[in-house]
Amino acid sequence: MNNLTIKMPEELKKQAQTKAKADGITLTFVIHQAIKAYNENKLKFGLLDADDEITASFDVSTEEGKKACMASFKALAR
Repeated sequence: MNNLTIKMPEELKKQAQTKAKADGITLTFVIHQAIKAYNENKLKFGLLDADDEITASFDVSTEEGKKACMASFKALAR
């Protein structure tokens, strides 16, 4: 394993640690999973074209979020 040093505002780090702790995970785990998802093209960053439109965002880690996501996709397919 290697060490990774990230410079970020202290408040941002505290908020992330608090949220991770509430979710029962560590901030290290969050960062590790984000990097893994990025490497697997499951997490992307970039600029949006002026014609692009983001219509919805869903938390698919919950059953409610999965249902809302599926309902949205079904509505788009009509």
